[in-house]
Amino acid sequence: MEHAGSDPNPSGALAPAAERRWPTWLEPAFLALLVAVWLASLSAGLGLSDAWRSRLSWSALAVGALSLVVMGAKRRWLDGPRLLLVAVALWSFADVYSRIGGDGVEYYVPLRSILLDHDLDFANDFAGLGASPVKTRAGEVTTRFPVGMALLWAPHFLLAHGLALLARACGGVNPADGFAPIYHLALTRASFLYGLAGLLLVENLLRHLYGRGVALLATLAIWLATPLHFYMEVNPSMAHAASAFAAACLLVTWRRARDTVRVGPWLLVGCCGGVLALVRTYDAALLAMPALDLLIRERRRAWQPLAAFLAGPALAALLQALFWLVIYGPGFVAIVLQQSGAVRIAPHILDVLFAARHGLFTWTPLYLVAALGWILLVRRERLFGALLILGFTLTLTLTAATVDWWAADSFGQRRLLGLTPFFALGLGEALALACRRPLVPLACLIATLAFWTIQFEYVFNSQVVASKNQAVTLDRLVPAQIDASFHDLLRAEKWLPRPVFVLLYDNLKGVWLDEGSHSLDGLIDVGKETQEFPDVVARQWYGPESDGEQTFRRPRGRRASLRVPIRTVDEFDVTLRARQMLVELPVSVNLVVNGVDVGGTQLTPEWREYKLSVPASALHSGFNDVALSFSAAPRADLPGYQGKNAAAAVDWLRFVRHGPSPDVPPSAP
Repeated sequence: MEHAGSDPNPSGALAPAAERRWPTWLEPAFLALLVAVWLASLSAGLGLSDAWRSRLSWSALAVGALSLVVMGAKRRWLDGPRLLLVAVALWSFADVYSRIGGDGVEYYVPLRSILLDHDLDFANDFAGLGASPVKTRAGEVTTRFPVGMALLWAPHFLLAHGLALLARACGGVNPADGFAPIYHLALTRASFLYGLAGLLLVENLLRHLYGRGVALLATLAIWLATPLHFYMEVNPSMAHAASAFAAACLLVTWRRARDTVRVGPWLLVGCCGGVLALVRTYDAALLAMPALDLLIRERRRAWQPLAAFLAGPALAALLQALFWLVIYGPGFVAIVLQQSGAVRIAPHILDVLFAARHGLFTWTPLYLVAALGWILLVRRERLFGALLILGFTLTLTLTAATVDWWAADSFGQRRLLGLTPFFALGLGEALALACRRPLVPLACLIATLAFWTIQFEYVFNSQVVASKNQAVTLDRLVPAQIDASFHDLLRAEKWLPRPVFVLLYDNLKGVWLDEGSHSLDGLIDVGKETQEFPDVVARQWYGPESDGEQTFRRPRGRRASLRVPIRTVDEFDVTLRARQMLVELPVSVNLVVNGVDVGGTQLTPEWREYKLSVPASALHSGFNDVALSFSAAPRADLPGYQGKNAAAAVDWLRFVRHGPSPDVPPSAP
């Protein structure tokens, strides 16, 4: 008989306690395995096998999946959506580009020079990386960028250096000199990890606002459907992934500090803002949002937290100024302005947003959905939503005011990637609305299908793809749809605002006189059929003719015109190759541009080239009407004449702009 209070199964009494203990280690084990994956990925830089990274990745996912099943509510961070994010990160991590290049070289040289050489002579650092040195106008080797990336990379550099020294002590052959592959691996993967950390911060904020499903979808979208993915994986030595991370820190700390006027939280917001400004100087415009938020909401109580907030950016500015003072001396301000190469121009705001050349919304339509989400957010949080729009406007204006507003070899509008967490917030708001009102995305889909169908009707009736009784394949239909949209655009040219027309044409056709990927190279060959853009030969021309190898066209009567597509207006020198056709009928020609007579010349019976000049004031962006006005026409000036009503023949016109090509901004000193 059992005694009161005794345990009928002593061996079984320990089992529940053990079950309560061992599953709690699953989540820490999962996180530890992720750290091991990161360290194992660096082993390739020491000449070791990368196989352990793959094994540890699968082990981490297995432990994570087990923790979802076993731990239940005991999990502190990990759940299904976050495990999916980690899985995508592990899949991407293996493909992160492993060499420092481009702007990354200039971020790296001060870091290596200070930590290993203990000086600020960067010549050997550029040489060790195999890069051409950047020099001031005085010929001194320098770096043009702020020190933010060097600060963020410093812990990873020191880790790589420690591993390199350890490998050398164990008989390894790779030098611990700051140039070995492990240093490159550590820092490119550091950029990926900073970008990932920013995404996880954003996901955490979004799930508190909109729930796990919307947070997961918005985070994956802002990661994989924007240029962020490119600058985390394909070109990670640029500053943009780190910029997105710093901006995420700013957003998260700002949201938490909004409920208080205590100095501590606002000091943290300012420190995040200081790091953001040190990583990319233009992103400092985003600091206006929390500062105005404090002043508007708190008014008289705002001064202490505002002073704490401004301490971070002030400290960052002081650190950067000290760096410049050391390398340039007291006159560093003038040298920095020379080195920046940031020539200011009238802001190309519409181009930055909609141009075919790296336009924000044309290259990344998801951003447009996110921007619409900010408008929705204004209805719920009026001040906060308005401040997001203000921060976007300020950053956009700074970007649009640079001479290379398309950001050189950028994938999309990379200079606006500091807005990533703010776009994610707008996207979360838009997705939340779509979840509540499923007819909204359905209506957008129907509108798109309706447009496609109406255009298809035109393509079908015109039989440009196939006869009406034949099959129509997508590989021919899609270009035909684009061509039909282009002709619709040409018909709408007269009533569309010129900037809108230019942007639509740029995206649909994009054939310009001397710029862009479909450039005519400044040459309008009147005597040949222009396959790339037949619309350039406009009105009052006879068909193309040839005389041996010479091709030409004759004007019909006294005037014939061309449609010359110019995106960036400038003064042009125009060379006209032409001749007088009838010896008995002398003729002169005047060039009339958009109704402005810019000059003329007398033609000779032989083929000759004639020089004319077109002022910038006579041109505009878009299609320009360039007419050749002739002084005579044979049917009017030669009694009894029965031939073609043309007193001249034209071979080609070549346009050469006075200024530099818009495709290539002035190089930095």
